[in-house]
Amino acid sequence: MKSKRSADTDLQTQLESLLDQVWRSEAEWRLWDRVDALVLLEAFRAKRGGGQTSPTSPDSASENAA
Repeated sequence: MKSKRSADTDLQTQLESLLDQVWRSEAEWRLWDRVDALVLLEAFRAKRGGGQTSPTSPDSASENAA
């Protein structure tokens, strides 16, 4: 039969493992958020620096209305 101390240690180890996985997942999500932000920024820069926008894009419709 396991002692109380052994069960607490087991539970502590499981909790640490779970938290480690959560922290790793959050770090990965933050990385992908930064990648997505960079892609969005580059697309914005290309659009702004590229000159003409297509007449069917929602952005050009709001620019033409102003």
